[in-house]
Amino acid sequence: MNKELDNFYSILQKRYSVRKYSTKPVPKEMLDRILAVGHEAASAANRQPWAFIICEGESKKALDEVFYRDGFKDAPVAIAALSKPDEAWERRQDGSNYACVDVTIAVTEMILAATAEGLGTCWIAAFDLDKAKDILNVPDNMDIVTLFTLGFLPDGEKQPERNRKPIEDIIFKGKYKGR
Repeated sequence: MNKELDNFYSILQKRYSVRKYSTKPVPKEMLDRILAVGHEAASAANRQPWAFIICEGESKKALDEVFYRDGFKDAPVAIAALSKPDEAWERRQDGSNYACVDVTIAVTEMILAATAEGLGTCWIAAFDLDKAKDILNVPDNMDIVTLFTLGFLPDGEKQPERNRKPIEDIIFKGKYKGR
């Protein structure tokens, strides 16, 4: 493999869900690069049915009350990833709306960019949705797909051991052969 591929796969291996952060601020330049990755992310029919709310300082502190875990409160940055279903591409056959998929693509790429920057992240689904929408002034026609935190790891923080299903339980050739 070449050096660029080695680096890419290394970033994928380093990414994990961080639940404890240093309170050290994230430099603006670093955050701007991560946000630019989300801005450039792919979306179905290039609809870009998303918005992102960056919470730092007082806005982050206000958002802390929606988290069910205390470790997220230490993170210096939380980003609310919003979908705009009214603007998303829909599959004709069944009407499936791709807003959530598109936001997921953008967030995944931002999380990998943050990992490349040396930051930890965590995709958070378990939070008080109604309270978050109220605090962030999210209109009814939009959804919060996730809140994700990012920041530096505390000194001595180590990546936990990965626990994954056997590959033969999830990868199939030609047809699905699972239960």
